[in-house]
Amino acid sequence: MKYVFLAWVLMCGLGWPLPMHGQGTAGFEGADSLYRKVEGFGVGLPQEKVYLHLDNTCYFLGDTLWYKGYVMRSDRGTLTDLSKILYVELLTPDGYSVERQQLEMEDGTAHGMFVLKDTLYAGYYELRAYTRWMLNFGQCEYPHVRISEDLFYSKKMAKEFFRDYEKLYSRVFPVYDKPGEAGDFVKDMTLRPMRRYYKTPKKKKPEVDLRFYPEGGNLVAGTACRVALELNGEDGQHLGGMELSVRDKDGKVAAVCRTDERGRTTFRLPDVSEDADYRATFTYKGYGYEEELPEVEKEGCALAVTVGDSVVEAVVQAVGVDNPIAVHVMSGGVSRFYRPLPVSLLSSGGVDVADGAASGCRTCRMAIPLDSLPTGVNQLTVFDGKGRIYADRLFFVNHHDYGAPGLAVSGVRQSYEPFDSITVHLQLADPADSLSSLSLAVRDRETEEDTYDNGTILTEMLLASEIKGFVENPGYYFESDDSLRRQALDRLMMVQGWRRYKWREMADVERFAPAWLPEKFQTIGGCVNRSERQNIDFKKISNLKKEVNVWAMFTQGPETFELKQQTKDGSFYMAMPKIYGDCMMFLSAAKLKKDIGYVRKKRQKGFTDEEAWPDYYVKLDLFHPHFAHPYSFYQDMSPHDLEPFAHEDSLVRGSFDGRVLPSVTVRTRRNGLRHYDPAKPAVVIDAYDAYNMMADYGLADVPFYYLSSPAVSTLVSFLFVGDMNKYRDYFLRTTFNAWPNRLWDKPVMPNTPTHPVPDWLSRGEFEKFRSLSLLERFYIYTDYVPREMGSWKYRQDNQPEVIVGMQLRPNGEYFPSCRDRRYLWHGYAVCDDFYSPDYSRRPLPGTEDYRRTLLWMPEVKFDAKGSATVRLYNNSKRTAVSVEAVGVTDSGRYMQYNNVR
Repeated sequence: MKYVFLAWVLMCGLGWPLPMHGQGTAGFEGADSLYRKVEGFGVGLPQEKVYLHLDNTCYFLGDTLWYKGYVMRSDRGTLTDLSKILYVELLTPDGYSVERQQLEMEDGTAHGMFVLKDTLYAGYYELRAYTRWMLNFGQCEYPHVRISEDLFYSKKMAKEFFRDYEKLYSRVFPVYDKPGEAGDFVKDMTLRPMRRYYKTPKKKKPEVDLRFYPEGGNLVAGTACRVALELNGEDGQHLGGMELSVRDKDGKVAAVCRTDERGRTTFRLPDVSEDADYRATFTYKGYGYEEELPEVEKEGCALAVTVGDSVVEAVVQAVGVDNPIAVHVMSGGVSRFYRPLPVSLLSSGGVDVADGAASGCRTCRMAIPLDSLPTGVNQLTVFDGKGRIYADRLFFVNHHDYGAPGLAVSGVRQSYEPFDSITVHLQLADPADSLSSLSLAVRDRETEEDTYDNGTILTEMLLASEIKGFVENPGYYFESDDSLRRQALDRLMMVQGWRRYKWREMADVERFAPAWLPEKFQTIGGCVNRSERQNIDFKKISNLKKEVNVWAMFTQGPETFELKQQTKDGSFYMAMPKIYGDCMMFLSAAKLKKDIGYVRKKRQKGFTDEEAWPDYYVKLDLFHPHFAHPYSFYQDMSPHDLEPFAHEDSLVRGSFDGRVLPSVTVRTRRNGLRHYDPAKPAVVIDAYDAYNMMADYGLADVPFYYLSSPAVSTLVSFLFVGDMNKYRDYFLRTTFNAWPNRLWDKPVMPNTPTHPVPDWLSRGEFEKFRSLSLLERFYIYTDYVPREMGSWKYRQDNQPEVIVGMQLRPNGEYFPSCRDRRYLWHGYAVCDDFYSPDYSRRPLPGTEDYRRTLLWMPEVKFDAKGSATVRLYNNSKRTAVSVEAVGVTDSGRYMQYNNVR
């Protein structure tokens, strides 16, 4: 049955790009005006944050990973009511995408599942989660060489392809080899086989990474300044217990300090000299090191923040500041405190002012009431009426309002016999604070795995989501409120050079142009170009002279839906019918005066004519993040691979049996290569999907019904492997149904034997590989790991190799390509129900049950008294269980329970 919907999306500003927040013309407006803008921005444009609760802590190939996403508003701390769609991606240890799921969120939560197919390889996988609204914030550019931009239709398309994000939610977890025998859960990790084997370069002196962070951002002459530092090895491992001396240019010692277990410490420079030229020296593994401190500023503000029991003391030292300045504090983007501090009048209600010495330094001390600030990361900014930031500092406030348990769990015994009944009782501490949502996982404790990526919903929302990078063992900072953890948490705040909330954007000093609204329903957007044979002008986003209608047809089973949307400046954005699972989507465009009858007739005539050109060429906008970030040292490292350090928190426990590399045959010549394993490609993608990606990113300039094989190999490899951020070609090979053809190697690999072209290719069968209708998949085999960009492995003659395998459809199958755009569209992911067997009747002898996750409940229902009872059954062995519950209340209180941690 066919339904026709003519959708005119004109509500809520949905059809077109969002307006900018101002135009960056704050000029000489006063500090009060800027404060009001920041205040309005935090309320009007709140951000969203994500946490994923997983059913287990590690997995084996062949397992199913179950998860639940909680999306919170930054301003209220409650489940979001902004976005209604959550995206969750599974990425390989190398950084290649396995699968992306789109989940429907009715109440700020959503749950799903990923099947870890045994055709994958073991390693540390990553889950990445975000909403489309979140992608408006923290944008940056992915490293690349400029010449790569010439591959695209336009600079704008190149910019969109290389768009990256500074901070998205990430969860890294180990995936081990599939058990050799059912139930034999040996934690072996066979990584993806590489062709090239590398020798670590011989270096006499190890490299280190030492970074300095003056409190407030700058060293200012004539002030007393505290400086934090972070010292790591070249692989990112913290270097604790290192003693450093800070000297001026005359060699006089200004400070001495020692790093803690996390490689951080602070020191104080009592009187910063303008020409001191400070340097830090230390010794590591018998080698001496010397690093310069940041340059001293002649004028500015030095900042010192101390969090006390009832107040936060902020000390501002101003040198050469003539314009009125003010202090502003926000948390979660919401303004919490504001006070102007005119330099000419630094004495007014509650502010203590003191003049410095002849240096011209004037000091202002103020006490910010602690009860005016919420628990979590707070951001203090010193600024003037022109929008200049003189000092900026993160600090953490802890009211211990999360300390009292909000959830009690009882009824769990120490161990259970095979097929035993297990009963778990859950009780909310405050039933009056209505529970928004809670998920529950019951696991076999024996096969759990401890990792450094062990954050909870509480540590993620209060700490990790507010700072850049990875925070290992975040629970350490919350286990108690002793001076040691307070000091460690303050040092963590001081070594952050990144801000989630960009003050200058919020104050309208810098341009902020959100590209997307919070998604309330499924949408598609893109642009339209004229298709004039091969004279298509792709220099601009659209070359339309007149607006057109975009027609979208969705087919799923027996049903067909059609939508229409008029373009605006060549772009379109349309709402879709709610779609679950996969469907076929066809896109075309026609003049405004053409009706549905014309469009249908056009489809029927020449729709599958591969040599026909469409009237207009429709392109979708691909907004999803395309690149993976490098792992930190601790994300893909087991705590048991390292010696435990002092004060290690109780979250670090368990066992790790080691990782095993695959057995391979290694040639015994210089720069030798292993035989590549065709069973373990880095990427497998449908040929038509790859074409759509290349076309929509702007990498293909003609319809792809007829392919130039060398060109398509280059584009496919660039799409997934990129340019490695190097001005050089890497070794690129193309194979045809696994048969090599050295004629198209780019460049030709030295000392590589050539293979004669087989008869079946020379007789013209090769032409089949030029037809998109006959191609089934592309396979990519490569030594390159995107997460390791810039590694020593890829320097000098260590050229990575990329093999693009082109595979025909079996038995000569023909699937015609379309004149207009055709997509396999992925709607809302459909999640199966978790299987929990019923052993109320004793199972038959010989029954085996190897479940590691005994129960996964994405939504636990409580009664009016705040109680819930869950019943399940054990697996087929004697088992000690762990119970983990995660939830949030209507007031934004986080629920976290784990009977092991």
